[in-house]
Amino acid sequence: MRMDNKTVLFFFIILQLTLLYSQNDSVVVDKESSLYILPDNMPLQTKILWSQNGLLRKTKLFNVDRPRELVLRKKMLQLHQKLALGTLGLLFVQGYLGSKLEDAGSNYSKISDNHALLGNIAIGSYFASAMLSYTAPPAIRYNKKIDSIRIHRWLSIIHFSGMIALPYLGKRVSNPNKYNVAYDDALRLHRNTAIMTISSMSLSALITFLPF
Repeated sequence: MRMDNKTVLFFFIILQLTLLYSQNDSVVVDKESSLYILPDNMPLQTKILWSQNGLLRKTKLFNVDRPRELVLRKKMLQLHQKLALGTLGLLFVQGYLGSKLEDAGSNYSKISDNHALLGNIAIGSYFASAMLSYTAPPAIRYNKKIDSIRIHRWLSIIHFSGMIALPYLGKRVSNPNKYNVAYDDALRLHRNTAIMTISSMSLSALITFLPF
């Protein structure tokens, strides 16, 4: 399953507009404040991009400016949440259509096309949402203990892996002979992976509301 180029371009434009808008915000910087200090124990991807010698710092476009970075982080994570919830809704609808394919009869082609279209859109919105989360500037601080946000990140490993696997597993269902696999086996693996992906995404979203 390939992502529609227009879908990828759409979410890329949204991301760029968000970045440009946030860079134009006026923020008062107090360099004596603790907010100006980079936090310890940043996640690996955040450290690679945003540490004192991170990749974005080396471009000279992102000198350490914590108040401005926190504004940017908030907007990126808000958009991340909206895209993630939209993706989850698309996956539920896609799953429903997938369950209808077995008894679709003469409507098989139409339902299959809609199922594939929603899949392309969901993949585009999912990875746009993931990019916003993984590339956001660092938070004020990071807890060393296990909390809801850390569990949220652990669950993201599961649904991230599932979203990568689902397009390939869908191809196996559509053309099992090409992949030398039985149709029922291909369908079962595709369905179980979809259930695991949607379940981990749902739990990941809900757990962020827990007070710990």
